[in-house]
Amino acid sequence: MGMIVEKKLLSRDKIVGKQVIDSNGTILGTVKDITFDLAQSKMSITITDEKGKGTEISSDEVSAVGDVVLLKKPRGTEAVAVSPTPTPPTKPAPPPSAKAPTTPGLCPNCGYQNEAESRFCIKCGTRLK
Repeated sequence: MGMIVEKKLLSRDKIVGKQVIDSNGTILGTVKDITFDLAQSKMSITITDEKGKGTEISSDEVSAVGDVVLLKKPRGTEAVAVSPTPTPPTKPAPPPSAKAPTTPGLCPNCGYQNEAESRFCIKCGTRLK
């Protein structure tokens, strides 16, 4: 027996090992097996995520099978209210100094000590000579 998707019969060996991706493009895991419930005439796939956790997904949730198994809907992405992380204020860069650096290679803009023969600061790109 196999899974029928888009009028194709796919055998177990063609589905097991494929990545399972939800409609948001999130990789959920890899198909480990196909299960059948003969009493209810239902078929599902068992996937295992990267942590080894197994999940059963009904064949009704599968949108397509190709290089991957694509699900119809997002899965496991329940809406959770998350407050945005405040970003600390950034300090403006100090203005370039009008006088030449006293040490060869010292950047007047950011203070990085470059090689003495450097023409530009490797950290911020300011011309040194």
